[in-house]
Amino acid sequence: MKRKHKRKSQKKQTGKILFLLILIGIGLTALFYQQIYDSIKPLFERWSVLVEKKEVLLYFSDSEGEYLIAEKRPILKKNEVKEEAKETILELIKGPKGKLIPTLPPRTKLLTLQINDAGVAKVNFSSALSKDHPGGSSAEMMTVYSIVNSLALNFPQIKRVQILIDGKSIETITGHLSLKQPISPKPDLIKRQ
Repeated sequence: MKRKHKRKSQKKQTGKILFLLILIGIGLTALFYQQIYDSIKPLFERWSVLVEKKEVLLYFSDSEGEYLIAEKRPILKKNEVKEEAKETILELIKGPKGKLIPTLPPRTKLLTLQINDAGVAKVNFSSALSKDHPGGSSAEMMTVYSIVNSLALNFPQIKRVQILIDGKSIETITGHLSLKQPISPKPDLIKRQ
């Protein structure tokens, strides 16, 4: 009989100790919450848990290939315009989420993106941009101005865009539009919805 009573007493004692430890843990967490939060915040940021987003407008082709139509897309907010511009181009390569028509071939890769002091963004693509391009003057115009408008109209620091392929200046993507000089945005190609 004494053994049963002793076991119940030990269980009660263990439960009380466990409850006391939980209370102490909650108290310490509350006391040191800010220090704990500040120390683990960088880890969460690296894991994209506590990241800020920024909304940009990506320009894709309408079904007739005559106008560009904006599609809102969230990107990660970064400390540098160059990094946000890279995110914007990567989203443009992914293509539209709605009924719009993609303007860049899906195998296109962004190799580098630089912005100089004059506001010229040099955007370096893989050769898939020209090799996989469907061709035609309107398709080429949609490709060029979807890149240029998506960058220049989202980032005021970017005034013009120079398109490169494999690190080299190109005359054209498919033979219809001269790309020897950096291109300025063309807002009149955008169809308002």
